[in-house]
This record gives sequence, structure tokens and C-alpha cells, in this order.
Amino acid sequence: MENSYETQNLYEAAYLLSKECPLAGKKEDGHKVTLLFQDTPRLQEEVLNFYNKGMAEAKKLFDSYRTLKDYVFKR
Repeated sequence: MENSYETQNLYEAAYLLSKECPLAGKKEDGHKVTLLFQDTPRLQEEVLNFYNKGMAEAKKLFDSYRTLKDYVFKR
């Protein structure tokens, strides 16, 4: 998908989702799942925040993590 940011890191994806970055879908390759986000300047800022000890609201983060786990594992 053009203009998308890809990650296989479920924790990073949960952080981005909790920061309301739009999820654009997923790609599956055997047992590997890559999550796709719409690549925007805000998303790039949040990616940097994630890797530089960014903070997220706990409830949003855990809800996002559970949502993504269900999405990845098709629950």
C-alpha cells in the first residue's frame, strides 16, 4: 500500500493506535503479520516519540493492544 508505514512490532502498533493514528490494514506472509498505518507527518512524530520514551494513556494503550491482538490473530 502506498503512503503507509509498516511495523511488525505489536507494541509500537498499539502505541500508534492509542495515539489515534489511522490503521490502514495488514499484510500476512505465512506466520508474519505486518500492520499498516497511514503515513502522515503526525504518525512520523509519534513513531519518534515511541522510540524516545513517549508516554501514552494506560487504558488507551492496553485497549489498543487487545484490539490489535484480536485483529492479528483473527479472534
